[in-house]
Amino acid sequence: MSKKHLILLLSCFCFATGASAESVTTTTPATQIIEPASPVQTAQVLSKSLLVETFQTNQWKKESLVKLIGQSLKSFDDYESYAEGISIRWDENNKAYGILVDSTYSGEIVKGITVKTTKTDLTRILGNPRFVDQSNGLIGYQYDTYYLFATFAQEKLKGISIYRRDRTNDTKTMIDMAKNLEKYGEKLSSPSTANDFSIFGAWGAPDFTHHLHGIGTFAWEYPSRGIAYDGLEADATLTIYSNFSLRNELSAIKNEKNVIFSEEDSIFLEEKNRVEWEQVMIQAAQKNGILSPDKKTIALIDSDGLYSSANIRFYRLDFTPLGQLYPGYFVDDVIWLDNNWILYSTMQGIGVFHTKTNEHRVLLSPTEGAELVSDFYDVEGVRVDVKNNAILFDLTGENQPPYKLTYQINGNQIQFKK
Repeated sequence: MSKKHLILLLSCFCFATGASAESVTTTTPATQIIEPASPVQTAQVLSKSLLVETFQTNQWKKESLVKLIGQSLKSFDDYESYAEGISIRWDENNKAYGILVDSTYSGEIVKGITVKTTKTDLTRILGNPRFVDQSNGLIGYQYDTYYLFATFAQEKLKGISIYRRDRTNDTKTMIDMAKNLEKYGEKLSSPSTANDFSIFGAWGAPDFTHHLHGIGTFAWEYPSRGIAYDGLEADATLTIYSNFSLRNELSAIKNEKNVIFSEEDSIFLEEKNRVEWEQVMIQAAQKNGILSPDKKTIALIDSDGLYSSANIRFYRLDFTPLGQLYPGYFVDDVIWLDNNWILYSTMQGIGVFHTKTNEHRVLLSPTEGAELVSDFYDVEGVRVDVKNNAILFDLTGENQPPYKLTYQINGNQIQFKK
């Protein structure tokens, strides 16, 4: 398990129980909706040059790369997908951190390697892999400025992923930070307000920052360089991974308290976790997925982490990701109203969502829907009578009849009548 995943696990047990739900409206939800409804834009053809070289030439910067790849079509698990068969995870500095290449990409990734390359040919061209994870059919290579990984089902290539690698030229600031973790804790655990301090001033903002719910501080990481900080001011831990480029020059902090020299490679660990998580979610969708009436789309409730990351995942029947909806709290139930509209319920809201257009309406929450019931907390459950196009809100109290809200679906549009 990576340092990041340990941090997030800790956060899961420490989130503030008094957190209030985000305010929502019936037109612009406060929830984060993924897979924006936008027309497909034809990007310039990336396949005219080697894919890795294109990212290197553009210094991995989003501002330059979007001129080539066009507008994002959807997003899933932090990766934004683009028209030519690539998905990109942008870091918090708007640089490409990870790139996934799917079977529709038509060009060469590096010289001689395409999405049709067999495992035998790939290893013949690139040599013996530095990284091997047989359980996931994963192999990988480390180069000066990037990593390349490939997953296989026997000889057949399933996918290629690329990660940016940043090298470090000076260890002075790093050593000073490691020797003063407790002294510098207040600033190190708040990168956004101490952006000129210590390591942030030398390297720029971390690749990724993670809020520790209930603690109020921030863990952060530069996986592209190979370090991570757990964000616990009073007893902070700095992990230095094997891929830190000047690791052999850190003898001065070998015995420092709370400095861990991990033998893991942070990028390989990231890719293993990504592949394993993808498989876990597919297995969950196979077991617990909720099929649309036409059996073409699967909805999966993913509410095992933090409330802020709870979401509903949508897949095609072959488990190709379609998109995600983040309602803002743990998801209790999902009911299909037709082949595209779903009704969902959480501890803090009830709403509808269209899987094709991404239209999202909050029907009831602590701040919305007073015209339906007098108090959100009077609702103890919600049911759907699909045959009669009715949503039934079960109310607390003896002999209370359910509140009935009817709906009418015309194409992609839904209308409600009290």
